[in-house]
Amino acid sequence: MIINGVLEFGFGFARIQLFRGDIMRRNILAWLSLAALVAGSSPAAAQLSPGRSGFSSTSDLSSPEVWDAIWSFGRCFAREYRPDAFALLATRPGSAEENAVLSRLFHGEVGCLGDVSMLSTPMRFIRGAIAEGLVREHTPIPANLIVTPPADASTVRSISDAAQCYAATHRAEVRALVDTTRPGSSAEAAAVQRMGPDFLNCVPAAARGHTFNLTDLRFHLVEALLRLPPEAAPAHP
Repeated sequence: MIINGVLEFGFGFARIQLFRGDIMRRNILAWLSLAALVAGSSPAAAQLSPGRSGFSSTSDLSSPEVWDAIWSFGRCFAREYRPDAFALLATRPGSAEENAVLSRLFHGEVGCLGDVSMLSTPMRFIRGAIAEGLVREHTPIPANLIVTPPADASTVRSISDAAQCYAATHRAEVRALVDTTRPGSSAEAAAVQRMGPDFLNCVPAAARGHTFNLTDLRFHLVEALLRLPPEAAPAHP
């Protein structure tokens, strides 16, 4: 979505379906769908403004099994298909290029689904889960994936930019989000809410009326952490 002609703070709703190799049994195994995540968010969601929440969670799909399937898929894919994970992250979120790479990678049967035969989910959660998998695996990334974060909100044009801006000065907080919470959990909700005031400093004033989904923001922050330039070594006296 374009706000004031310059910002791109909309969420992409494109979906993807992943099929396990044992495709013939999918009719008797679980079909996990995140359709309700796209359809709406918690009634308690508040718009971004100073002193307010600005973040929403989704009450329709609170089942940890759904999020665990996405989370586990991302970590497995990051470990077993590392070059493909890098190819996906080299694309701009929500772009036609990203869509083309996802279609190529996940056409037909897909590994890493474990006991789930089919997973239907918005594409952005697959990307985010794979990025988190790379972080959890402590995977070094190629130089072409490293990004220079915006210094402040004045050059932020997207959620990804805002996440990079925040992560650049809050590496420990984002790392703790990965290490101590799981997607869709109450612990995640509390952690992201605590980040709110500082995160808003990286959001342009024109976009502070936007409501951010907690888990979507989590995945943007995690990808931002993954793609930051390495920290400079401390100077020796």
